[in-house]
Amino acid sequence: MKKIVFIFLSVLLLSSCKKKDDSYFNISILSTTPTTLQEFQENITVEIEFEHNNGFMGFYDPDYLSLEVKDSRLLNADYYHLIPLNPPNSELEIKGIIKLEIDAPFILGSGNLETLFFSIRIQDREGEWSNEFSTPLISVSR
Repeated sequence: MKKIVFIFLSVLLLSSCKKKDDSYFNISILSTTPTTLQEFQENITVEIEFEHNNGFMGFYDPDYLSLEVKDSRLLNADYYHLIPLNPPNSELEIKGIIKLEIDAPFILGSGNLETLFFSIRIQDREGEWSNEFSTPLISVSR
């Protein structure tokens, strides 16, 4: 019986010594407004909730663009700078909300109505990308 307890304790001790993957970086959408608009009339506001357990969001270099916003109608994404939320060389869990304002969209084709959505993700200072999410469909009319 003592041998079984010793083996169990050994396995428990070894499993607790293994390095865990503590990296957690997640974003989600809270709201997108408006979802129906006339071209050039209103900007779109997207509220993004974020959580990073090490706080590595945002870059100290203002030229580094880490917020990716891609219009579903276009091939290339737009990139924006996010400022860091914690002091250099520190690991603090951060949670919060980013209020992103996207310039008023316009119709690319010759019709009177187009629908689009935006795909959004964020890169942290370790080069890891968050999960990607998409806004609901947005209708733009002339």
